[in-house]
Amino acid sequence: MPEIAYPDSVKRGAFFQTALREVSSLGGVTGAAVTSNLPASNVDNEKTLFTIQGRAALQANEVPAADFQTISGDYFSLLKIPLIAGRFFTEADNATGARVAIISRTMANRFWPARDPLGQRLKLGAADSAEPWLTVVGIVGDARQNWWNPATFPVLYLPYLQSSRSSFRFVFRVASNPTSYALAARSAIAQVDPEIPVTELKTLKTEVQDSIAIVHIMGILMAIFAVVALLLSSIGVYGILAENVAQRTHDFGIRFALGANPRDVLRLVFRHALTVSGVGLAIGLPISFAVSRAMAAFVFGIVSVSLPTLGLLAGLLIGVALVGGYFPARRALRVDPMVALRYE
Repeated sequence: MPEIAYPDSVKRGAFFQTALREVSSLGGVTGAAVTSNLPASNVDNEKTLFTIQGRAALQANEVPAADFQTISGDYFSLLKIPLIAGRFFTEADNATGARVAIISRTMANRFWPARDPLGQRLKLGAADSAEPWLTVVGIVGDARQNWWNPATFPVLYLPYLQSSRSSFRFVFRVASNPTSYALAARSAIAQVDPEIPVTELKTLKTEVQDSIAIVHIMGILMAIFAVVALLLSSIGVYGILAENVAQRTHDFGIRFALGANPRDVLRLVFRHALTVSGVGLAIGLPISFAVSRAMAAFVFGIVSVSLPTLGLLAGLLIGVALVGGYFPARRALRVDPMVALRYE
């Protein structure tokens, strides 16, 4: 918002309040809200120091800190963030009303582990800051802000009419195809002030997909590498078993000369193929499982252990081993015993 046209928080708050009403009145829109940051945006929230009333004064480097967001009252219900205790913000939480705040579950557990946070007072900054005291009126569930952070951080929510900003993200829930509301949403905001730009408009699904785009790229690359590795391992298994059967052609000739059944020889080859594959899988599967768990611990949401996938790949390699033994064995079975006895 241009500072010349909206020099103070009162005018900025009035604009967003009116714009929210216009968007909410659109047909098919079941609710609208504003927020300073969206979940899954992969943009970290702003940080703030705060002081809890009644706590001993701390050194500057010991003052507790939390993320903070500025939102409107329907923000939590639109995004299905549950209310644990207390209440949401209302229109009465404006510039002339008592200063209030809502905190996340993590913030409540961390800074009020043994007492009820509702009704407690805090203020932004150190104990000697000029910021007003805020009363905690609600506790809500945690929301992941950044996919790359496995831990949840304490979050302090402020009402937009008491902590106005020059820009907000609008969030509205609709009854049908979200993309069909783009033009109507732009028009509704333009009716309030046509000079205010709407920089982007997209669905929350697109927002989430954009935030994890690097995960999709990594997934494609890992899939390509996995296919190459699987092909190389399959070729290697086939080659080892084929060479083993070829080296045993003289042994097969002796067995045939002594009256061995071709099926018994084929069974012997399969047993060897399964033994080789079993030893390899007994070593490889635990390592794969351990590496997957280790990667999942370091990078949240990217790598998860899939036992069906590991089982499928193990079965595929066993199948390759059987094929690698079967076809060379068939060729060896068709060789004349006298030729096989002279084979070197």
